[in-house]
Amino acid sequence: MFTRALALLALCLSLPALAYQEGDSLSPDVIEKLQLNNDELTIIDFFAEWCVSCREELPEVNQLYTELKGTGVTFKGVDVDEDVEVGLAFQKQLGLEFPVVNDPEQALIAEFKPIGMPALYYIYQGKVIKIRFGAINHISDVITDDLTKMGVQL
Repeated sequence: MFTRALALLALCLSLPALAYQEGDSLSPDVIEKLQLNNDELTIIDFFAEWCVSCREELPEVNQLYTELKGTGVTFKGVDVDEDVEVGLAFQKQLGLEFPVVNDPEQALIAEFKPIGMPALYYIYQGKVIKIRFGAINHISDVITDDLTKMGVQL
């Protein structure tokens, strides 16, 4: 039992620390870079062209963005592709309609340090209120459920 606990502790210590966790306030610099509106709940979606799960989820997120316009919920993408042209082509290929910040220098992803991709951060009034990492089946249903549990009127 002690060995298992020690191994788990070693694993946790070897993982990069999340820069932002639920309940944390974003720095003013990050809020400015993302051009966040305090009056809206913004779901930030970190993605990249090379991320297979991102490729599968983004069309659903894009559709949900369209459906939720005017509800006080919006989306902001952060494309972490190091080659901006690759990222822009990927965004165009998927027909993304929500605003995207290109992060080729990896500055924003370094601030957030997600442990998996895609990564969703729900932000309201400058605070992280929920985080989701990795591939999630039926992501639009999951996001809608999250919003309902938060008391958002859809």
